[in-house]
Amino acid sequence: MNDEEILLKENLIFKGSVLEVYNDDILTSNGFKTKREYIKHNGGVCCLALHDNMIYFVKQFRYAYKKDLLELPAGKIERNEKIDDAIKRELMEEVGLEPLKLEYISSIYPSPGYTNEIIHLYFSPITRISKKEADFDEVLDVVKLSISEAYKLLDNGYINDAKTLVLLLKLRKVLDK
Repeated sequence: MNDEEILLKENLIFKGSVLEVYNDDILTSNGFKTKREYIKHNGGVCCLALHDNMIYFVKQFRYAYKKDLLELPAGKIERNEKIDDAIKRELMEEVGLEPLKLEYISSIYPSPGYTNEIIHLYFSPITRISKKEADFDEVLDVVKLSISEAYKLLDNGYINDAKTLVLLLKLRKVLDK
């Protein structure tokens, strides 16, 4: 079954520094002309980093939700940046850790109904402390939790960020050892 949709006309609505918004004219596989609103995004990275058996999180205010969220270190991939370089940069900027080993876990589509964003999930079981190099516009607190504390927060519904949930759940068996 071929359900591919055909682009008739690409309509850029907004171009920002992080994303682009489109409202394209398309032809569905069953012959109907319609619109598709979506966001183009360079993609992102997220890494569960361990140091001295502690998981490093960031607590930061998320404007869209109007509240603080507890998340694993993550961020966008810059144009022409390699995924490994993005992970290393984000870990340094957000929590001051340098990954000495990186293991690819999975890639997720956080919201396929309206964006092409892909987040690449990694695990860094071996890290060393480095100099934190925060972005000027990012205000966040580093939160270090034991593995059991992290899973207690997860199980009690305190962690709601999708990329953090997926990565914690995928690594549960590994971390429980």
